[in-house]
Amino acid sequence: MKQSLGLLEVSGLALAISCADVMAKAASITLVGLEKTNGSGWTVIKIIGDVASVQAAISTGVSFADQRDGLVAHKVISRPGDGILSHSVTPEAEPTPAPIQVEPQEEILVDSTASEAPQNAELISCNLCLDPACTRQKGEPRSLCLHSGKRGKA
Repeated sequence: MKQSLGLLEVSGLALAISCADVMAKAASITLVGLEKTNGSGWTVIKIIGDVASVQAAISTGVSFADQRDGLVAHKVISRPGDGILSHSVTPEAEPTPAPIQVEPQEEILVDSTASEAPQNAELISCNLCLDPACTRQKGEPRSLCLHSGKRGKA
């Protein structure tokens, strides 16, 4: 489907943002951008979309801006030439996320001592002294540990 170009020029940035909001809610259009023009604080609102949507959005924006005494000019170009839309309106490109590159994992060699550590960790019940003979369970008071009074002594 061929895209249409709609231009609405209003006086002031606040009115331009309000008009862009009203136009986006009135019809299915894409807001290309707001551009400040030279002098008098005028701002151009650029929209694209199908012909009917752009005409409906511009007419809504015109009536909104006219009620607030800020309308300067408006124009709808129904089916602009091939080079007009691409050169006159350049939508801001959205940042594309970089593709995630997964590097192959290297093989990890497991030592026999490393495999014994998890087995010992399962046997240890006290997380303070790490002594398998200790009857204290994790979460119980520290005073139940076999080594509670021997801290700091070698």
